[in-house]
Amino acid sequence: RPVARRRAAAAPPAAAAAAAIAATALASGDTQLVAAPAADAAPAAEAPSAGPLRLDASLSIREVGERVLQLKAWLAAGRSELDVSKLETIDTAGLQLLLAAAAAAQRSGARLRLIGGQRLLAGAAGALGLAEPLTAAAEILP
Repeated sequence: RPVARRRAAAAPPAAAAAAAIAATALASGDTQLVAAPAADAAPAAEAPSAGPLRLDASLSIREVGERVLQLKAWLAAGRSELDVSKLETIDTAGLQLLLAAAAAAQRSGARLRLIGGQRLLAGAAGALGLAEPLTAAAEILP
């Protein structure tokens, strides 16, 4: 049974491919590579007209495909503050998306600001050896 649970929790290959394409598209600025989110996907959090873009509790391989479109529009509007304080779950694909967003912000002359990002450094980013690259790419705020 434990093996079956691990398999059930793993993202389907299509989700892994979508996450890789989405992060690549964000990093390269190529909007043609990103497909629209699936009809059954959970709706993305709306970007408020002012203030930081707030992420929900999870940024994993399952959400990256839908979040990349939101982040592209947000960055194109000249925004650079991202509130990650509510994140409870993030995986390598989610961290890759944040790093790609930071690189895209830098290309436009801005610096990504991660509000509540200290937990990322101590948690997933630290465990995956990405704390230093994340700190170099983005401003980490309490």
